[in-house]
Amino acid sequence: MERRVVTEEIEWTLNTFCRDCFVRDAFKKDYGKNYAQSFCNRDCSIGQRLQALGESLLHYKKV
Repeated sequence: MERRVVTEEIEWTLNTFCRDCFVRDAFKKDYGKNYAQSFCNRDCSIGQRLQALGESLLHYKKV
């Protein structure tokens, strides 16, 4: 994939799934921001997809 396409997919994913995520908001309210973020990174399938997309960006050279 092209770098621009990957960046657009990351933005679309964040806007579609993560912006109004009630699970993240509930964890943030009950346990704090760090716990909510670690849940998203470790256990959420969307978070894992975002990590994979981020890893793919590392293979492109900066222009």
